[in-house]
Amino acid sequence: MHTTQKQYVPINIIDSAFEKLDINDARLVAAKKRYGTTLPIEYTTSITDTLTNGDIIITYGYIDRYYDKWITPYKGWFKIKKEYYANGNINYKRMFNKTSRESSGKMYEFDKEGNLIKTTDFDEGWQTPFEAITELATHYAKKYNYNIDASINGVITEDHNYQNWMDTFVRIWREEKGDKKYWLIGLNKGHYENPDNKKCERVVVLIDDATGKVIKKEHYYDAYNRLFKAADNLLGLREKYY
Repeated sequence: MHTTQKQYVPINIIDSAFEKLDINDARLVAAKKRYGTTLPIEYTTSITDTLTNGDIIITYGYIDRYYDKWITPYKGWFKIKKEYYANGNINYKRMFNKTSRESSGKMYEFDKEGNLIKTTDFDEGWQTPFEAITELATHYAKKYNYNIDASINGVITEDHNYQNWMDTFVRIWREEKGDKKYWLIGLNKGHYENPDNKKCERVVVLIDDATGKVIKKEHYYDAYNRLFKAADNLLGLREKYY
C-alpha cells in the first residue's frame, strides 16, 4: 500500500524584518532607575507585560547601551529574545527551546542602521523536525500516563530551573556524539509518598535524528532532582545527566 510521509513546516516564530523599539515609551522612561554606585552614572529600565492570551513580554535595558526583550508565549515550545541597539534599532532576534534553553530555528543579525547582515540556522544539519519529536513525546506521555500536553502548541512550562521535582513536566533536547545526532525526550512525574530514591518517575526516549526512529527508552524511578539520563547513559557509554 502506498503511504505519504507527513510534511512538516519548519518552526520559525520570528522573521528577518527590521524592527525598532520605542526607547522613549512612557512606561520604559518611568521605570528608569540608577544602576550601581560607580561613576559615570548608569541607568537601567524594566517593564513586564502579561497579555490576555497568557504571553509574557519582559523589556529591559541599560540606558544608552542596549535593550533586551524576552517574549514567552503561553503556548508552544519556544521563547523569543530580541536585542536592540541603544538607538532602538534591532540588533538580533532568535528563539530558544523553553525546556532546554537550546537555540532553535534561525537567528537574524542586523547592523546599527537596520540592515540584515547575517542569518544563522541552528537547525541546519538536523533531519527530524521538532514537531515530529513532539508527536513522539505525546505518544509516550499517554502510554505512561503523564498528564501533559506535549503537542507542538501545548502549554509548555519554561525551562527546568523553574520546575520542581514534584511537578509533571516534559523536556526535549538534542545531543551530538561524533557524527551522530540524537533527540531526547524526558518526562517527569513526582511521587511525594515514595521513598527518597523513588521520588521521581521518569521516562527518557532516545531518537536517531537521521531516521526519526526510537533507539531506546527507559522508564525508571529516581531520587528527587530535575536531571534526566542523557544520551551517554542510554547508549551504554557512561553515566551522564541532563
